[in-house]
Amino acid sequence: MEPRLKNLDHLFHPRSVAFVGATESMGKWGFIIFNNLISGGYEGALYPVNPGRESVLGFKAYPTVRDIPGEVDLAVFTVPARQVVAAIPDCVAKGVKAGVVISAGFKEMGGEFADLEAEMVAKARAGGMVLVGPNGQGICCPASKLFPWMPNFYPPDGKMGLVSQSGNVQNILLEGVVKSGFGVSKAVSSGNEADLRAEDFYAYFAEDPSVEVIVSYLEGIADGRRFLEIARAAAAKKPVIVYKAGRTLSGFSAARSHTGAMAVSDQLFDSVCKQAGLIRVHDINEAGIIATSFLHRPLPRGRRVGILTGGGGLGVIAADLCSDLQLQVPALSPETLNQIGKLMPNWWVPGNPVDLVAGLNFQSVMPIMEILMKSGGVDSVMPLFIGPPRLKGTEAPVKHPQAVEFSKVWKGMTQMWGAFAKILFSMMQQVQVPVYLVSNFGDEREIDLGSIMGDNSITIHPTIESACQTIRAMADYFEYQGALREERPGKPGRISLLENTAAIRKPE
Repeated sequence: MEPRLKNLDHLFHPRSVAFVGATESMGKWGFIIFNNLISGGYEGALYPVNPGRESVLGFKAYPTVRDIPGEVDLAVFTVPARQVVAAIPDCVAKGVKAGVVISAGFKEMGGEFADLEAEMVAKARAGGMVLVGPNGQGICCPASKLFPWMPNFYPPDGKMGLVSQSGNVQNILLEGVVKSGFGVSKAVSSGNEADLRAEDFYAYFAEDPSVEVIVSYLEGIADGRRFLEIARAAAAKKPVIVYKAGRTLSGFSAARSHTGAMAVSDQLFDSVCKQAGLIRVHDINEAGIIATSFLHRPLPRGRRVGILTGGGGLGVIAADLCSDLQLQVPALSPETLNQIGKLMPNWWVPGNPVDLVAGLNFQSVMPIMEILMKSGGVDSVMPLFIGPPRLKGTEAPVKHPQAVEFSKVWKGMTQMWGAFAKILFSMMQQVQVPVYLVSNFGDEREIDLGSIMGDNSITIHPTIESACQTIRAMADYFEYQGALREERPGKPGRISLLENTAAIRKPE
């Protein structure tokens, strides 16, 4: 990790924050973000900088950063672009180590505004200051109660490090992660990446013990060779999940106007991901699901999948999808089938997928899963718990006095699933065989299985495709880690693409 990236400690764990542009005008970002910073419970010193006010939201205001009496670790900027550039020398003189530039109006505008961005970066770097942004939504670090960002949203602390070139994409991803019962260690909306780039956060997160999985949304890459070198080093230590947009001409044009992102050859970027050991995804929600799946779950040591289903049709679909994604659905050994058969009704047809048949008591599900997990014949287990249609507005039209309200049934199932989750998590850790649970029980039902399982560190997959994609991603990462262990120093073939990463940037 480059020495200057040590300043990211001041970014995520500042003892004090200067907010350049803090205001009480409610329609401005200087109010919204400063208010979010206060509302998040930040416990360090806060110094609003606004020459037109004596105080902002009860905090004494200062005309410039130089006028602040105490030390300042972090500066946040919401003033217009030229005022940001003018304030940087004050920050340098004050010894500020890190800045978050929310303001837009830089490189994404082209021409003289790109020059303005370059001037800002030059002044900051000359003074030993690192910058996030500009044109971003801010950052968060729940452990520090630090939320200087646009959304009025305070995710819990977790094990995920997130960097996104789009704030809105970051918000969608985080919402899904939190709904699933997980949190985030640090999140960064990197915007134009004038100074700090996505790969810088890869390097920092790779050394951060509070981060176990790295997730990023990218629209462009400024320096392909540097990106590959740093990303590969990070992926050797922790999973790095990448959602890369701007794959098409239309997407690239949109990215160029959004953050001024460089054009990227999608085919070459895909090769970069494979060489660097990055896990590439093609959907925002898929990125979050795969990321949380790496937390508290062992890696599959191969591609053999044991499937459990309550209905034959779903098992057929799952087997097809496994095959499509280079996963195997192996035949189970006679011994394993015999053990499962003892728990099944006499009309059960042995095989993989294991059809649990409609007459099976739910209490037998965990013993059957345990048999599969301990069989040695599969590397992962995929149970399919798909319930009947149950949506708001489709309740029984008649409330008969002798009928039992089905909501009471759901409440009982909530307790049952909670106990099941604890047993399942313990079994995964003991046997070291991961389980990928597919279920459509979610927000529209009285039982929110996603939250129940998430509270017990188990990710729910909303579709069979999601589970299969996650198994493949984790199996790929296991194989990549194995290849690294076997790799000899200077082994030919690993550096060939690295020598040609200038091609990642298409001709303008």
